[in-house]
Amino acid sequence: MKDSINPITEKKIKVALHSLYAAVAITVIKLLAAYFSGSLAVLSEVFNSGIDIFVCLVTIISIKYSSRPPDEDHNYGHEKVENFSALFQVFILFITSAYIIYEAIQRLFSDRTVEVKISVWIFLALIVSMIIDFYRARILKKTARETKSNALEADALHFSSDILSSFVVIIGLLLVYLNISKAADTIAALVVTGIIIYLGYKLSKKAIDSLMDRVPAGLYEKVKYETLLIKGVENIKSYRIRSSGSKIYIDMTIFISRLVPFSKAHDIMDGVERKIHELIENADVVIHSEPVETNSETINDKIRMIVNDYGMKCHDIYSHKIDNEIYSELHIEIDNTNDLTKAHNTVTEIEERIKKDIDVISHIKIHIDEPSEIVFDTRDITQTSNEIVSKVKNILSECSDVISSDEIHVISTNGKIRVSMNCVFNNIHSLDEVHDIVTVLESKIYLGLKENYPKLSNVIIHAEPSHI
Repeated sequence: MKDSINPITEKKIKVALHSLYAAVAITVIKLLAAYFSGSLAVLSEVFNSGIDIFVCLVTIISIKYSSRPPDEDHNYGHEKVENFSALFQVFILFITSAYIIYEAIQRLFSDRTVEVKISVWIFLALIVSMIIDFYRARILKKTARETKSNALEADALHFSSDILSSFVVIIGLLLVYLNISKAADTIAALVVTGIIIYLGYKLSKKAIDSLMDRVPAGLYEKVKYETLLIKGVENIKSYRIRSSGSKIYIDMTIFISRLVPFSKAHDIMDGVERKIHELIENADVVIHSEPVETNSETINDKIRMIVNDYGMKCHDIYSHKIDNEIYSELHIEIDNTNDLTKAHNTVTEIEERIKKDIDVISHIKIHIDEPSEIVFDTRDITQTSNEIVSKVKNILSECSDVISSDEIHVISTNGKIRVSMNCVFNNIHSLDEVHDIVTVLESKIYLGLKENYPKLSNVIIHAEPSHI
């Protein structure tokens, strides 16, 4: 079965084939011109264009190979083979240049003289080849930019140099034709060779930079700057950039506050990926996050993180300062609360850890709670608890801040009684004011019922503003 070729690769191969046909035509034209003129400069052009045929073949092969998808042996794909193609082109050009230099030295510094026969057909042949080179270089450069192909870019640079070298040869031939300088032809050949060597050096440097994973100028700083602007990114621990053909691979580890939930941290990493894709069109991005302690953490945040390190939950953390000492209190949920000794040892260990890691805390008190995630068998005993409901209503009626109340529920959970209700408060009260009122009411109801109902565990009031 014939291997499928993606549209981008097909486009690259099509352009390379057209370039190959042009190289064959130009080489034939220059070969005839060199044969009939005996010009070393034109001969240098024949070598240059003749190599183009071989170069085009190498380019087509490298494009086909580089289009292969990643596999177990080549995780980043095969696109770097185009850089080897570019280096091979440079190697061939340097060998050609060495021969032209040798021949030029022989003509300039030896007694051997070569007659250069110049006619209008020679000039016409060079002008036609320049026109063909101009159009194919333009098409190659455009396609290379669209497909991010190093091999086609190398070809475009190569053929652009052909235009310049052909122009230099024409100048040299004119000087010889006008009897201004008989050495002009040889000097023109040396100039063409110098152009080839210079462009070959630039091309090889770019290919080697790609093979060595050199980061494009300014890209590293730009990605880092834009990433740090994203909300939630505290800092960048490390990141690397490498390129393989048209693709840029970025691996990055960012710091995110340890207080941020996992789902939110994932959203932050997605945001970083989106930003990098905006900066780099064809990027493959892998983002990893690590939790970090930030300067914005409060004492209570730090306490919660220490408790979480033990795989436990905590609530009602309260820290306050008396004179120059800080006191902290909290509730910790422990699995086996029936084993007092085990629970006490665990709490003592956590207390010591808190005072060690948060040295500003002078005193710490921990209340042991049962796990909140345990689902107990619960019975609604509201219908048989008229006395409790009546007592709650009486206490609520005595509070002028309570506009109305409803949904008073009494439930029995694991032998303990829990009372809950809804209360509507005037919306002119602030959140702090309502919180203080609710705290007093819960305490008053609890104390009013506890004597007759020792199994009472807690009282919960849900507050609502009056405009709802």
